[in-house]
Amino acid sequence: MLCATTAGEVQSMSRSYKLHGEKNFQWRGMDVSRIENLSDIVFALVLALAATQSIPQSFEELTGLWRDALSLAACFGLIIFLWRTHHVFFRRYDLQDSVVSTLNAVLLFLLLAYIYPLMFMTDFVVNLYTGGFSQEQPPGDVLAYAQIKWLYLIYGGFFASVFGLFALLYAHALRHADDIGLNERERVYTRYEVEFALGVLTLSVVIIVSAFVLPTILSPYVGMAYSLMGLVAWICGARAESRLKRAGA
Repeated sequence: MLCATTAGEVQSMSRSYKLHGEKNFQWRGMDVSRIENLSDIVFALVLALAATQSIPQSFEELTGLWRDALSLAACFGLIIFLWRTHHVFFRRYDLQDSVVSTLNAVLLFLLLAYIYPLMFMTDFVVNLYTGGFSQEQPPGDVLAYAQIKWLYLIYGGFFASVFGLFALLYAHALRHADDIGLNERERVYTRYEVEFALGVLTLSVVIIVSAFVLPTILSPYVGMAYSLMGLVAWICGARAESRLKRAGA
């Protein structure tokens, strides 16, 4: 009986544990589910594919690996950001129903389908701005100006799809707020996550449209608008704090 009581107390303590930095949420999913196990395997596979490089065959190729490292760092950072967002969702809500399973499966498919296109983009950008191209292979041979708008369609579509999935996941959690036991602050910041994801989705669509509408010479620069993600987060955060003040939470 004593052992059972002790185990129950330990479980209760673990369930009430709040991660440092997660002041707005109590973490409910302390046990790793099969959905998360599969997801972590896919994320690890994606990282392994991103890191796959050919063995240098000369000293010149060896000294040029720093460009590959920069490209990998950019791709690695994006994947880790998506993994972190995915991880936090399951820790906050511990949802494992069919809706979550389906949306999660689509997200994993997108990661697997886009890892090589993402590596192509990061390699091209790094080589373009670090002098990695040569007269024998100029940038125009790899990517022509007329193709850039289609590139934004491919990658903007990826961003829009991924954040659209996150919006659906958080909206699903908000619909089940009573079942999960979310308090007022947690409900407000769950809505914040929905709004932020929809904001990034909208920004991606605007960037795609701009790439097609603007003159071809200007289309390479429309991607700089992704820096507005910070502004989107700030606006959504301000709206969340305003709701909390009105609710007195």
